[in-house]
Amino acid sequence: MRQLRTVALKLVSITRGTVQGFYGAETALRAGQIVGGRYRLEERLGSGAHGEVWRAGDLELDRPVAMKRALLGGDPAAAAKLGREARILANINHPNVVTVHDSVAEDGDAWIVMEYVRGASLADRPPASVAEAARYGAQLAAGLEAVHAKGVLHRDIKPANVMVTDHGLAKLADFGISRNVHADATLTGTGMVTGTPGYVAPEVVHGGPSTAESDVFSLGATLFHAVEGTSPFGNDNPHALILRTSRHERIAPRNAGALAPVLERMLDNDPRRRPRPERLRLELGAMSGETPVGAAAETNRLRTAAWVVSAVAAVLVLAVAALGAWRYLGPADATFGSPGASGSDTAEGDILGDPATLDPCALLDAEAFDEVGEAWLAADRGSFVRCGAIVTVHSGSEVEIELLVYRTGDEPELGEIEQEGRIAVIRHEPQPEECERTLALPDGEHYISVDAEQSRDGEADLCGIAEIAVGTAVSVMNEGQIPRLASEPDANSLIHADACALLDNEALELFPGVDATHPVTTFGGWDCTWHSTTSDQDLRVLFERIRPLTADDGEELTIAGRQVFLQHDRWSDDSCLVSIVHLERPSPDPDRTTTAEVVRLQVQGDDPVDALCDQAMLLAEPLAAALPPV
Repeated sequence: MRQLRTVALKLVSITRGTVQGFYGAETALRAGQIVGGRYRLEERLGSGAHGEVWRAGDLELDRPVAMKRALLGGDPAAAAKLGREARILANINHPNVVTVHDSVAEDGDAWIVMEYVRGASLADRPPASVAEAARYGAQLAAGLEAVHAKGVLHRDIKPANVMVTDHGLAKLADFGISRNVHADATLTGTGMVTGTPGYVAPEVVHGGPSTAESDVFSLGATLFHAVEGTSPFGNDNPHALILRTSRHERIAPRNAGALAPVLERMLDNDPRRRPRPERLRLELGAMSGETPVGAAAETNRLRTAAWVVSAVAAVLVLAVAALGAWRYLGPADATFGSPGASGSDTAEGDILGDPATLDPCALLDAEAFDEVGEAWLAADRGSFVRCGAIVTVHSGSEVEIELLVYRTGDEPELGEIEQEGRIAVIRHEPQPEECERTLALPDGEHYISVDAEQSRDGEADLCGIAEIAVGTAVSVMNEGQIPRLASEPDANSLIHADACALLDNEALELFPGVDATHPVTTFGGWDCTWHSTTSDQDLRVLFERIRPLTADDGEELTIAGRQVFLQHDRWSDDSCLVSIVHLERPSPDPDRTTTAEVVRLQVQGDDPVDALCDQAMLLAEPLAAALPPV
């Protein structure tokens, strides 16, 4: 207690500091003054201990802008650091993030030039309804997803740093830069951290570093304020707020309604249990009925320009560090190169056509591998839009090629990118026994992965073999639509079924808190996931073609006349897997094996595996009963 009282007294002392005490003397400004030879100050919008904000006019582009003055006291190192961060943030172009246009250093101060938002901060708005707050939350999670994808932490999300436009669009403001300049200073027993009392995460208050998870906590606290009119720790002085945060003494929500379970997870004391921004974007979007674009859309302007350059220069290497991992960033609706680059403006839908009749093996050619060895195509394993090739190279080594068509809102890993007609080829860094390529179709939403993996001892040029497969696939797609299957699939095959439609509303009610109206599905509709709005559980149903299951694969049961295998945690430690056999038939592949079409039912969450399996088995009965007759 003595230490906490000391911390709080220090905090009060810090927050009462003056501009002069931190940054040196303040220089008076006036309306009409020109900054940086380009921006005319028009109206001071606000000021505080760390600077002030003005509405200004951009004389060069004839547009209004917001300008934040950061008083740096003539410190050139601080000014340089601020400029570097401004340049990073200027590359974030997302509708739910206030755009940074420019930075200007003048008279020892640093100015950040930003998008001017006509509206008010969340702190200045009346309490929101649950649906309205969920919509704001989905939008802000989308913006945070884009910011994190650039490797930037906000570190000071709070109602005053969320702008809501006159049209109801929520935007993250004062991010990135705020962590070093504009955020409130908070002292703890272990030193100074950045954040605002009432909204800063408890692990940060205890001296830990700011993380993506602590940003999620602050977002949760901000949404709590949106519906309750107070932070989760009240509206007291900084002293009391820091004490309550340290002790995890949150107040119970009264107006949050259906939003309360989501807020509870966002404000979890354990950062590892907090949902990621992309999960929140989908979950809150489903709750509000409006799911905003994610990180995939945050670099629309840059991505379009990049592909124009790649069409001219042929090879473009991108390097973006994001959260300790390399990621390939771009919009879900991007155009990869100009339509004229390939002499065709065929749309992405014309390339793929009907998923149920698409022949993925038409993208591979066994004879194309003759220069390296002998190959045969494996068309009857995995997804209905997967094709494999088994290549026995001249040295005796064996390589397995897997080609898969998929759709995702996530982006493939970064690599060297080359535009080849309508298709962008992403060449990833090779691994010891694997080489992967990703083919991006013109809409930026559909992809084809080509993976070459060593499957028998020996040495093979994996990337060289992968390039052979890539060459065939790109050539086929640049000629037009991918060819159709040579023969109609079996009438009772799961290829004609929809994974999202097998469980009706009555069956889905067996999954607690299910969001039955907003499942997440993939290309072809053969993989479907439902999220729970009251827990961290997910329910997934997908179709696969595999070798026939035996007793060695799990506990064999009969449910609704179907052979069922309870496979417990076969796929992951935090999930339970149930496989329902639909049909078995001889494979047309040269290996002369038997193929089983199965329905996989997976329940994933934080509960013990036995509890997850109880839930999975409860759902297995209506799922097995809903399968098409054999």
